[in-house]
Amino acid sequence: MKSLKNLLDKKNISRSGGVDEKSVESVFFGALQKELPNIGRADIQSFKFKDKKIFSRTAHPAIASDIWRRRERLKNEINHKLGDETVEDIRVK
Repeated sequence: MKSLKNLLDKKNISRSGGVDEKSVESVFFGALQKELPNIGRADIQSFKFKDKKIFSRTAHPAIASDIWRRRERLKNEINHKLGDETVEDIRVK
């Protein structure tokens, strides 16, 4: 299986202004599932990626707290999967 970085390099997406929001969202939910398997897509009410920051709103404050405590690990996992310093911060409400 090819890595996401190789596919992005072939399409020159990473050189032409960054990765789109849907790609970051997909990788975010993959990292979230790996780090916190009890949290699913239904627990995240909104997701936005802008200016290298992820903004997320959750269904419950306890879920936001779990994500906030693991935000550095999530950020590192996302950046590792994308092969670039795509995400600088994760903000959760």
